[in-house]
Amino acid sequence: MSIIGNMKTIEIFIGSPRKNGNTAAMADMLCSAAEGEYRLSVNYLYDIDISHCIDCRRCLAGKLICPIADDMQLIYSKLDAADVIVFGTPLYWYGPSAAAKLMLDRLRPYYRNKGLKGKSLALLIPAADGPPDCDLTIEMFKRSAALLGMKFAGAVTAKAFDIGELTGNEQTEKAINELFTGITAAE
Repeated sequence: MSIIGNMKTIEIFIGSPRKNGNTAAMADMLCSAAEGEYRLSVNYLYDIDISHCIDCRRCLAGKLICPIADDMQLIYSKLDAADVIVFGTPLYWYGPSAAAKLMLDRLRPYYRNKGLKGKSLALLIPAADGPPDCDLTIEMFKRSAALLGMKFAGAVTAKAFDIGELTGNEQTEKAINELFTGITAAE
């Protein structure tokens, strides 16, 4: 558990190339809900150099760490220190963005080293056609969380395509506040 004073940490990873898009708007809503109760960090995955997993399997033996020398090494330290991990990704072809999927693929060391065990994972997903299309992505993250020994805290999905559609959206804000309440109850 990472404690700054008595505060726990939420690391938010945004897998959208738009820093002012709907995924970022959802992350802002979560930050507003958690402000003062959690230490917050927002990371834009399109600004981070994350290489593909090359299935070298070196993370499955020895020190149980990934040997690829890229920015994911910084992400690993953030994940290790986090209490709650949030993936925000727009829906691309019924799945996460490429940047979010790259990061998810690189969580493989945690399968063996159990470094994420007991931490909470949550999702924020805006989708052009709305929540019904998000089921496959939610299931992917839910199963990944279970495999890593994480608590799946839930997902907030919203119908949004054009930039600004979620700004001030009370329904989405309410759902994110409920998600945050669930996260705090689980901690």
